[in-house]
Amino acid sequence: MSWSLVNRVPSNHSNLQSSGHESKLAALAFLGQCISYAVTLLLARHLGVEGFQAYAVASAVFILMAVVAPRGSEKYALRLLPVLIEQGEWARARGYMLFGLRRTLLTAMVLGALVGTWAAGVRELPDGTRLAILITLLSLPAGALVHYGLEVLSAWGHEFTALALFRIAVPGLVLGFVCTLLVSSVQISGAMAIACWGIAWLLVLLLMAWQITRVMPKGIFDAAPVEELNSWKKAAQPFSIDRLSAGMLAQPAIIALDWLQPSAAATSAYAAAASTVGLIAVLATATNRTYARQLSLLLERREYHTILVLRRKRLHWMLPLIGALLLVSFVFTREALALFGPDFVEEGVAALRLLSVTAAFTVLFALAPTYLKYRGRNSATYISVTCTAVLQVALLFVLVPRFGASGAAVAYTLSLCGMYAALAWMAHCELTRLRVP
Repeated sequence: MSWSLVNRVPSNHSNLQSSGHESKLAALAFLGQCISYAVTLLLARHLGVEGFQAYAVASAVFILMAVVAPRGSEKYALRLLPVLIEQGEWARARGYMLFGLRRTLLTAMVLGALVGTWAAGVRELPDGTRLAILITLLSLPAGALVHYGLEVLSAWGHEFTALALFRIAVPGLVLGFVCTLLVSSVQISGAMAIACWGIAWLLVLLLMAWQITRVMPKGIFDAAPVEELNSWKKAAQPFSIDRLSAGMLAQPAIIALDWLQPSAAATSAYAAAASTVGLIAVLATATNRTYARQLSLLLERREYHTILVLRRKRLHWMLPLIGALLLVSFVFTREALALFGPDFVEEGVAALRLLSVTAAFTVLFALAPTYLKYRGRNSATYISVTCTAVLQVALLFVLVPRFGASGAAVAYTLSLCGMYAALAWMAHCELTRLRVP
């Protein structure tokens, strides 16, 4: 029996939130993903294959840097802050939030300078793609801080507000900006679309900062911040590697397609397939902050049997939704891709189906790596991530030049499914050992 399977455990789970909470989060995230999907559809139809390629590559570069910039401090916030909050340790809580803020902002600025220098100097990069990348770098500090603020606000128990800002407000603003440009008959480009996202990140950052200060108790503002820099840097390292792996495993396929496969249609079709699959993946990212927060508290209390209830409760509502979305992605594959335009269909069919299976698999096992990091089993994570990254890069170099978008999807599927299966098995063995009296 694996990490994702249902176990028979005692029914005492008063420490857990009601399933309605997770359902509301999933519904909110799904709505937000639909808005992002609408943005992608509009841009694919109006930018054309070449313009959409520039937009997709710049977006991949941004996502990679935005998830790396906090260097694990945002994910460790979900492990540390709930415990500090429960114990009323306001000085350490304030110190950690300031630590994560500085860490995120500094890393974003350094990454932006490095990537900007590279983009400006590469002659082979198309002018439209270069401009889109340079513009997305300007929005990187705001976008990275929103990613950090999302987890901090969730750690304070306000997951719904955090998710609404991240999943609804950001793409909602972008959709409004794009529609305004289209109505005004402006000839929109990939760089202009990226600029719309930059403005949205900045506005939502201001809203998120206001929300965080509003929900914190007065005592935290009166407390002098206490920082444990060496301890926090060491503790955040596994989460940093995990976030780096998440970006390095998800985004390189688009970048590799742009580099190794000269067909703009292949890159654009893969990006369209990935955007569609996001409707499945969002089920995990939407609710895992709640589960991660609860998991942190349960581990602190050594309530290992209740962790099994948490796992079972998560699957009871998630499995039917994943099954339904998989069915739609396989039965209506061509119809889904045709929404982006006729040029996206042929290259994207196999990619969409493979990415859908991968998304479903990783969603089911999404808590396994979180559990291992919370338990300090870092070597298992490091080895798994390293092997997965090497495997994917090797597969991309072999498969992309010959099979295009389908080859990139095969590389992603084999590497990701293998990694999550291994981590799930290790998490299951660890939890089984702890349950034995």
